[in-house]
Order: sequence, then structure tokens, then C-alpha cells
Amino acid sequence: MIPEQIVSTLDKVLNDKCVQANIPGMALIMSQNGHPIFEKYYGYRDVENKLPVNGDTVFGVASITKSLTALAVMQLEDAGKLSVDDQIIRWLPELKLPNNQFREKIKVHHLLSHTSGLPGMSAVNCARANSILDDPHGEYLSDRLSLLSNYKRVRTVIELMGVMSEAEYSLLGPPGSMFNYSNESYALLQEIIERASGETFITYVQKNTLQPLGMNRSFFLTSDLKNIENVTELYSYRREDDTVFHSPAWWDVGDIYSNGSLKTSSSDLMKYLDVFRLDGTVKGERIVSKASVQKMTSAQATMPTGDRYGYGLKVDCLSGMRIFGHGGSIKGVSSHIKVAKEQDITVSVLINIAEADAEKLAVTSLNHGLQLPDVTDREFAEYKISEEQLNSFIGMYLSDEGQNAEVLPCDNGIQMKVQRNLFRLRPYTIDSFMTPGGERIKFITDDIGEVIGLFKGNRFIPKTISRI
Repeated sequence: MIPEQIVSTLDKVLNDKCVQANIPGMALIMSQNGHPIFEKYYGYRDVENKLPVNGDTVFGVASITKSLTALAVMQLEDAGKLSVDDQIIRWLPELKLPNNQFREKIKVHHLLSHTSGLPGMSAVNCARANSILDDPHGEYLSDRLSLLSNYKRVRTVIELMGVMSEAEYSLLGPPGSMFNYSNESYALLQEIIERASGETFITYVQKNTLQPLGMNRSFFLTSDLKNIENVTELYSYRREDDTVFHSPAWWDVGDIYSNGSLKTSSSDLMKYLDVFRLDGTVKGERIVSKASVQKMTSAQATMPTGDRYGYGLKVDCLSGMRIFGHGGSIKGVSSHIKVAKEQDITVSVLINIAEADAEKLAVTSLNHGLQLPDVTDREFAEYKISEEQLNSFIGMYLSDEGQNAEVLPCDNGIQMKVQRNLFRLRPYTIDSFMTPGGERIKFITDDIGEVIGLFKGNRFIPKTISRI
């Protein structure tokens, strides 16, 4: 158990962070040995009616869903129905790639680890477009609405493969050579799961994960939420002043559920984390093999920034301890999970507004639970970079997925503008920088040293327009 003084301190720290971030509602649970050692329910699931958050409140989790998708793949590998070493053309023969480049070399492994070579694409956005366009706040919240209205409508993975097959793009390199976080990769995994199992994705996951774990407050369909109580409302920040407004419409991705459609409660999410804490066997029921858990939670790919990724889970280090987890963010959702396996600690954070730093709240909780220093800023000696080198980084960076950043000059350095946020970048190598919040940014060059993009937020973003 955590000493009472630390519980009191952590409660105040989290409360202050929620107030500062203007968070409407949050559910945070930290457990050790499968038993809650700290719970924080802040604010409201329904602000107008002052309905509080509790452990059964259903939130969106967005990309935490990817770990559930990876788990389904591993279960099917355990059952001998597929292998992570299978070429994806075995399962998706209709998918075409540019000039059929590397078509026979991309494996299921590469989709799971975001190393297929797929760049940032608009295909999943085509499936998300209908719900954004139907949202009364869609125009205000989406800075790509004019593009969305011109996208080809997509509902299924088969239709998404058609869009991908028709798109003009280049792969980032041979499979395994470049990490780029890809929603399209995890959409393709849904179709592979369905063809290998002979069941729909939702049916398979319900039968093989949700039901065995007793996750009775977990859903994929927005329509299911209408039939249950204690579901959060959704909120958004106003761009002008960061105040909060009610924006109830959920954004879905057509009939594609594998990259971010799970809605669940913090209590259910903690049951799910037991799969990884207990090496695949929960309450005597084998959910997945220990070997498969090890594959998911071991580094399968290394990002240009040095961060590592397994299958559906990011592999991290905290004060020398191995941890793994994943986050998620979309309209009305900020989420994060962390597992410190050797310490037998799991943490889940669910928030009903996008752009809240759920990961920082999870790490703060871990630091207090393990009585570690809460280090938020990385201290280092700034690397000296020539003005010519700095100028080579200046310009616009934009991916077809919609990720964008602008790098601008400032006194004796460079700064980055992302949406309304402008911040200085501090160099720690000749091409790597740190943001004020501790995020690492790396500029990517080609064989002749020309800057072709940057790596930020787990994604490669191509350089488009030079400002010099």
C-alpha cells in the first residue's frame, strides 16, 4: 500500500493538474498485485448536470484499442491460424502497393510494429469523414474539413484497401527500415483477423478477450452507448482561450474498429491490464500465451528518436525500470495505460476531452506510487549547431494523414509551431531537439544530407516548403 501521506500528496498534485488543464472529468486507477492502491475520480462525466465520474463510467480510449487488436493477432498465432511472419499478401491479395514495391516482403509483423513503410495517409480519415461532417462542431474542431468533404467515402476495410490501392504515394523504405505510426496498418489487421478467425472483429474480441475477462462495460459501437447508463459526455477546448464546451457527437471510423473504437470503463481497463501483468493467464483462464505477451511487450522496432515499440504497446523506461503502455487521443478522448511489470503495478487514465496529457498523469502516479522523483523536464547541455544547419530545418512539414508542423527561426535557434502552440526547440545532437515538455524531435535527412522530414509524435512528417 502507498503511505497515507503520499496518497494525500498525489491526490493534490493530480487535482491541481486537472484544474490547470481545465479537464472536465477523469478516472484514474493505480493497482498493485491486482488490487487498487490509489483511485482518483475528478470532475464530471456530465458537467451541466453535475454527474460525477466513477470507476464504471464509460469513456473512449482511442488508440489503446490497438493493443487489443495486437492481442487478437497473437491469440490467432497461438491457435495456429496465422503467423506474424505471414506475408500480408497471403491474407490481403487485393491490396496494391506503389509499383508493387516490397509487396511480397511486408509481413503481419510489420503492420503490428508500424514498420511496413506506409507513410501518413488519408485512408482512415476517409472512413472517419462522415461522422466529422455530421458533427455540428466538426467544422470548428477539424482543420481539414475542406479536404474531408472531398474524400471518397469509406466504411469497410475492403473499401479502405481500394482507396489505398488507388492512392499516389511512396513507401518510406523497405519493410522494417522506418517506423511510422500507421492507423491504416491497424485497419488492415482487422481484415486479417476476420479472415483468419472466420468471425467479425467485434465478435472475435468479445468471445476471446472481453467476455473471459468480465469486461461487461466495454463496447465498440457508438449505438451501444445509447442503451446503457453512466457514459461520459464529450467535451472540447475552445481554440481562443482553452475554455471547455460540450460537444456530444462521437467520431467513429465507419465499420473499422481495430485502430481506435473501444469504449470502456477504468474498472474494465484494469481487468484488461491483468493480461500483461500476469503473462496471459487471468483467474485461471488462459487469454494468450506467455510467449505472445513477451512479443507484445518487447521492443520490435526502434524509432528515430530512440523510443521503442512492441506490438500495440510502446516500450519505455522510467528511472531505470522497464514499463510499457499506450495512449489514445481523438475528439472527447485522452487516455493512457502503463504497466510496470516487475513492480506489479498497472495504471489507467481516462479523460473526456482531447489534448489533455493523460500520459503525464499516469507517469506522475507511477512516480508517487513507487516513490520516485517526478521529473518532467530533461536537463542536458545544449548542442551547438551552425546557423546553416539550423536554417536547413526551417520550413513546413505536412503528411497526408493531417499531421503538420512549421519550423521557424528565432534568436540563435529554431522554434516549432503546431496548431496554436509555439515553442523553442533545444538541440541535444546535430539533428535532434527537445521540446519544453520533454518530447524528442528528430529531423530526417536523405543520402545526400538534405532534410526530407521530421519525426514527431511517433510519426514521420515530410518537409514540404522551405522558408529560406
